[in-house]
Amino acid sequence: VLAGGGGACDVILPGGPANSVRIIEAAMGQGNQKPRPKWGRHKAFFSRNLMGFRPISPSATQSTYGIAVSAYKGGVDRTLLNAMLLIASETIRANRTLMDVIREMSFTLSSFASAGKFAELMLGQSRRIVLLTEADVTVEALRTLKGAKDRAPFGIIITADRASLRSSHQAELVDKLANFDNIEWVGHNFDFDRLSASARRCRRRMLRVLRQELENALENGEIVLRYQPKVERNAGKEWLTREAEALIRWHHPEHGLIGPLEFLPEAEAFGLMGKLSEFVLREAARQQVTWRNQGIVLNSCINLASSQLNNRDLASTYRDIVKEAGLDCASFTFEVIEQDLADPTAPHLAAIKSLRNHGFRICLDDFRVAAASLGTFEHLPFDEIKIHASALRQAQKATVSMAVLAAVTGLAHSLGMSVCAEGVEDQATFEFLKTIECDKMQGFLISEAVIPSIIRRVYSSKEQTPDSAA
Repeated sequence: VLAGGGGACDVILPGGPANSVRIIEAAMGQGNQKPRPKWGRHKAFFSRNLMGFRPISPSATQSTYGIAVSAYKGGVDRTLLNAMLLIASETIRANRTLMDVIREMSFTLSSFASAGKFAELMLGQSRRIVLLTEADVTVEALRTLKGAKDRAPFGIIITADRASLRSSHQAELVDKLANFDNIEWVGHNFDFDRLSASARRCRRRMLRVLRQELENALENGEIVLRYQPKVERNAGKEWLTREAEALIRWHHPEHGLIGPLEFLPEAEAFGLMGKLSEFVLREAARQQVTWRNQGIVLNSCINLASSQLNNRDLASTYRDIVKEAGLDCASFTFEVIEQDLADPTAPHLAAIKSLRNHGFRICLDDFRVAAASLGTFEHLPFDEIKIHASALRQAQKATVSMAVLAAVTGLAHSLGMSVCAEGVEDQATFEFLKTIECDKMQGFLISEAVIPSIIRRVYSSKEQTPDSAA
């Protein structure tokens, strides 16, 4: 398979497609993680036709980069790409102070409007902070929290006064909340300092990595990047590979390859996110140069933590890094998760505009139609929007949601923005995206995030134009 021959061959991949990258890395001497005990039989494909930008067309049974995903059923937990979740009710999600804290600490906000949705958000193993108002402190909520206690670490912030809760016949619930170790009370009239201090204390109690460990990892070259290709529709019917998203991993000497959710909260807490972000940009630039020397022209997409948008020198610093590598700023797209778009004059949007003015492309990541303010769409400094996988699933189920998503895609196009879909895992989603004229896509149907040498191996020529492909 790794030799890059045409056609297909049967291979045994421990753990299925989600583990296949680690297996290939181990075979190439670039990984140390032992195969999982679960075995599955899949087909792996490579093509000699992959010249320049041209991938194999997505299908239900093959992946562009040699990893079959047709048997994969579980889906991707998008939180793995972010630092830490903050869960809050719909009644408080628009609170300005809360949004400022979310941005300052690079949280990802998920909201609930029912007990069922809250229970759903508490599933999984990612670390999270739960923000409860007085109205949210219910028997059902306490039952959900108790059930999640042994599943994964979480912190609780109560935006209510304990005495007030006791006087409102909820004394028993207040006593039950005392059984949770990681809990903070900020009261009804919390301000930024009080809420952020409580959030930091909650986060600190969930940290698993020491500052020195993370600093050593950076110095010792243990922080590495994996690249997930994005395909783009050309003027015809073909989908061409022109970008790859740089995704950070920790190649731990004892624990193998660790995902970002296991150490990005620590990077934020220790004030190392700026240093880490610069490393990602430098490494992505270095890889771009390496690929171009091999005849591969791929632009880079990089996730940018919201906390970095407070740095006034961010745009000029990043420009200097890119110029030092001999590249153009237009070769890089920064993906930003920004959930407060109502005020186009806000300082964080000024930082985004500055990056764009230097020539960088900006993508609004994790875009959800329901959370969007279409009235301010035309004022936003974005070149691209990336549709969240949940919005795709909803649009495939409901005619109204599909019409809204198609309208948003059309509006983005009329404003000069491209539209990318993430989490594309099956042929049905691929066909659906064609109907709404989506410009780009990425996901397991196309490829997992892989090491650079695997991307190199599926290109059979140094030709830089798709017209040269056989």
